[in-house]
Order: sequence, then structure tokens, then C-alpha cells
Amino acid sequence: MNSRPKKIMVLGLDAPIAPRLYKYCKEGKLPALGKLIDNGVWAKNAMVPFPTITPPNWTAIATGAWPCTAGITDFNIHQPGDPLDRTHGGFYSGDVKAEYVWNAIARAGKKSILINYPTTWPPRMDNGYQIGGAGVEVNQWFWPSTAFGSDVKELPPKLDDKALFRFAQHGMDIGTPGEVPRCSLSFSRMFVTKPFQTGTAHALPFAQAGLFAPDVIKLEPVSGWVNVPPSKRALQAELVVRPLASLFNMKNPVWHMLVIDTAGTGYDRVFICPAKDASQAMAALSEGQWSPVIKREFTLDSGSKRAAFAVKLLKLSADAEDIRLYHTPICALEGWSYPESLAAEINSEKGIPFPEGTFTGYDLGYYGLDTLLEIEGMTRQWLSDAATHLLKNKPWDFFMMHYHIPDHAWHSVSWLMDPALQKDPVELGKFQDLEYEVYRLCDRLAGDLFSCADPKETVFALISDHGAKATNGPHPPIQRLLMNAGLQARNPDLSVDWSKTKAFGQRSIYVYINVKGRDPHGIVQPGEEYRQVQEQIIRALTDYLDPKSGRKPILFALRKEDARFINLYGDRIGDVVYALDERFGAQHGAFLPTAEWSIGSVRGVMAMAGPGIRKGVELDRNVWCLDLVPTLCYLAGWPMPRDAEGAVLYQALEDPDMK
Repeated sequence: MNSRPKKIMVLGLDAPIAPRLYKYCKEGKLPALGKLIDNGVWAKNAMVPFPTITPPNWTAIATGAWPCTAGITDFNIHQPGDPLDRTHGGFYSGDVKAEYVWNAIARAGKKSILINYPTTWPPRMDNGYQIGGAGVEVNQWFWPSTAFGSDVKELPPKLDDKALFRFAQHGMDIGTPGEVPRCSLSFSRMFVTKPFQTGTAHALPFAQAGLFAPDVIKLEPVSGWVNVPPSKRALQAELVVRPLASLFNMKNPVWHMLVIDTAGTGYDRVFICPAKDASQAMAALSEGQWSPVIKREFTLDSGSKRAAFAVKLLKLSADAEDIRLYHTPICALEGWSYPESLAAEINSEKGIPFPEGTFTGYDLGYYGLDTLLEIEGMTRQWLSDAATHLLKNKPWDFFMMHYHIPDHAWHSVSWLMDPALQKDPVELGKFQDLEYEVYRLCDRLAGDLFSCADPKETVFALISDHGAKATNGPHPPIQRLLMNAGLQARNPDLSVDWSKTKAFGQRSIYVYINVKGRDPHGIVQPGEEYRQVQEQIIRALTDYLDPKSGRKPILFALRKEDARFINLYGDRIGDVVYALDERFGAQHGAFLPTAEWSIGSVRGVMAMAGPGIRKGVELDRNVWCLDLVPTLCYLAGWPMPRDAEGAVLYQALEDPDMK
């Protein structure tokens, strides 16, 4: 008897470590996700496309098509004809060449809800509702400059090629220059009474670029205030909010801080006010206290935007010499939904649609793990509130959502929670506890979503774009290797000398040849010279030995035409494709989906349960993340995306012969 679902719900987690997630589920520590796995099918060998990175793989999942068919081939996109050192964020739906599943099923009249799904903005939704999609979080915009209108703020300085080359000299080859992602109004900032330097190595690129530096404020005697609470002493400071990487030209708000000593035993209370009137305080805080979610109008060069944020008093010394006040990103409450009016329906009293991974603030030393989890809890709460509102109040057949927190976490602390690198048992326990708390946030979100659908008529699916491993060695300095091979030249100021450059390393896994007639500065003739340069690049990469370990970091390097067998082809990939050995480099991207090191694994996650799905089954066969949508469409009897290349997972179905 055929059993077709009426509804399908897909939750996507970014970069969960599959064996770790599975372990917590089987131990009963993640009840919502554990129930899904126990009552359905778990894919033990879930493969994801290469490179193992966010935009191409989420696009592959949503279209059922390989990244080169879909047109998103790395975290950034290089458009043919652009200079070889120019890329833009791979989150712009205009770059996607394949049909999304929600457009395919709209042909059958099916309605979709899409929340925070990367590389889907501007919306191409034919029949449904959408929140976010221009980055990895709502209110984040990771677009090409040309996609922004003329009424938005100029981009902040990017990490230029010279800065990136300097990082590469120290073993930090972090790719092609790219534009800084934008927030609608401002990323987070901190006000301090005295400078401090702390943070992790992960924050180095931000620090080098001068981003996220705290603003030093000056305390003065109180003047001009009204309605000051009873106190023994009081001080004041002016807080000028300087927008960071904002999308719109926001006029710098000025807040007023009142610091009081209520009992003569030391300064113990801070008021943050829009004017010098303590009765109108946006927040009244003691040390360690959060404000409620604050919603206010912010003035732009033209008009205004309503936005939400919160502040926390991280530090208040009794003498007021050490004050640290943190404000979260200032997040627009509109401009990220389809239909546009949908945003006004979302009301979250305890959540905020943050546009950045709050691990950045932790990396910079702004706050500790407790505050980090509090902020991530606000993000999870907002996403839950938005999703449950739509699921309960809008007609829908298909729901798809992406949640990014695991990826933020592993980029920040993966090497601190891995026993192969972390030798302090106390610290190891602390960061593995953090790992568990990250998965608990995922499980709470899953539980909220699953409660909004009838399990008798709904298939629930869990999917990921890739996994992660700890940073355990330097990234090979690709540009320097090309220079040493005589394939790349630099001017005295370290900028590229294109008149003498034959090859340029770009993005996660590509080296481009500077081809005459194809590239703006091209000097290499197509044909025989092109082939010779390809061979030179491959030798330069594969002959390289890491000076410390004596190992070869480059696992393989392929000519472009040979990379088709790993489904890389077309005009949006480089002329040479390479992969890294998992004993080198950062968390994911340049590693194959089979890469494993210590407790890390780069493979994906796939599980599904519900009508028509087998129960309590672990599939040993290889499955690909782009198999999910074809399988679900086949099971539900819905139209297939026209460019889908994934397979139907017949072994996951109760009746594989259903028609």
C-alpha cells in the first residue's frame, strides 16, 4: 500500500559533525533529533559536493543539482571575464542557474515556507513565503556590490590582496579578496572605559582590518540630567554608535550613559538612555545583566528603519574605571521577507534576528562562553518564533529552514574541543560541554518545528551541507608556491604584477591561469602554453612539502578537464582544482567529504522519518545531499526540479516500487 506524505519539513544544520551528533542522539541527549533518527532512516555515509562549503552545497540540496550545474561553485563566485582577483559572495540568487524545489512544486499548486536558507535572495518564490536568504543569517547580506542599489551605504574596506598575501606568508592563506558581509544597520560593538587586548587567533583577520575594535568612552561628572535615581555618586558618558558594515546609511545614534553608586559602596548601576532623562532609559543594568529586547526607530539618510537589539553590561568595577558595555547587532525588522509585509507579522519578545555568528565577539575577547550561549539563544528564539508563526498561520505543503550555529562554533573553537589538540582536561571538558550546548540549541529548534506538523501526514528530514574538523596545521601558502615556481609576480608593495603573472590562486580549491583573450590581464596563450602552465601548477602544488611535518599538504591537483569526474566543470571553476590533506588547514572547504581527523568528520548528515519512510534503518550505501529533494518529491508525488541530478533513495522507502 502506497503511503504518501501530505507535507514535508526539512531542517538544515550547517556543519554538524555527523558522528558526534549521532552519538548525542543515541545517548538520549537530543530528544527531538533522536526521535527522528530512531523512527526513520539515518544515512551513515552521507556525502556532500566538493568543495565542502556553504553556498554551493545548500544550493545543491535545494535544487538537487551539482554545484556546477546550479552555478554556485564556492563560498565566493568568480564571474568569467572579471579580473582574477575579483570575487563576490556566493549568496546571490541571481547567480543560481538551476530550479529550486519550491518553484518546481509550485507547478502543482504546492505552497512553501523558506526560512534563513542561503543563496535564495532576492526571492524567487512562486507560491509561498520567505524569510532571509542573503547570507547565513537573517539581516546578513553577502552579495556582490552590483546587486546593491544606489541608496545603500558604500562598502567598508575589504581585506585586500596585499593584506591576504601577508597572512599567507604566515601560513594563513585565507583565499581571494572578498567584500565584507553587511548587516542591515550595524554589527555588534562594545563600549569600554579603557582599551584591552585579548581574543583568539581566529579573530586575527578582523583585528588586522580594524574591524570590531571597541570604542573607548570618557566618564565625566553628571551634567544636565533629570530624574536621576537616588544615589551617592554619579558619572556620565556619551555613547556614539558607529555603524559597522551597515547596508544603509544610518546616522550615528547618540546614547547617554548614567553610572551611579546607589549606596556609597561603589558604582553598581548603569542607565542607557536616548536623552539625559533616566526615566526614559532603554536599559537599567547591573553587572552581568541583559536589557530586554529593545525596538526603536533609527534615522537613515532618507527615512528610517525600525530595528531590534539588546545590550549587556559585561563589566562594572566599583570605581567605574573598568566598564564594558556590549550591544548586539542592530537588526532591521523589515527588508528580509517575501511578501514584504510578512516581516511585520513576526513578533519575538525575547529573540533578535542577528546577522553574525556571535562567536566573533567571543573570539575578540568581548565576552565568555556564558554570554555567547545567551546570545545564540536569542537567535534560536527568534528563528523558532518566526517559523512557528508561519507554520501555524500560513498554508503550506513544504517547509525548509537552515540554522548556522554549528558552523560558527567549529570555526571558533574546534581545536579547543578536540582531545588530539587540547591537552588540558578541564578546558577540554569546558569546550566539549559547549559543543553539546550547540547541539541542544539545534534540538530545541527542531522540537519547536516538529510540534507544528502532524507526524501522520508529514515527512521530517534532517540535512547538512558538510561537517567539520579542527584546525590542525597550516594551510599551504598557494600564492607563495606559485611565486616560487615563477608563475606569479608581485610588485614591491605586494600587489600582483599581472604583466608577469601566469597563475593566481583563488577561493577554496582553485588556481586560475591568466589566459590571453579570456582574462582582463591575460598573458598565457590558449593551447600548448596553457597546458604547460597547468602542468607547472600541478607540480608546484603536489611537490610542496610542509617544512615542519615533512608531509605533502596537497592531496591531489587536477587539470580542469579531469575534475569533471568529481562533478566540477564549466566556466565557474579554476583551471586547476586541488584538495587538501585533512592533517592541514582549517575546518572544511578544501577537504573531501570523506575527510576525518580525530573527532572531526567533514561528511554530511541526512535522516528522514514519516509516511512512506522505513523505520529504524541505517543506510550503509553512499548517499549525496542532492539526493534528498528528488527522494522527497518522488515520495510525495510532486514535480521534480528540472535540473535535478540527484537520485531517488529507493532503499529509504517502504515501497520503492510506488508509482
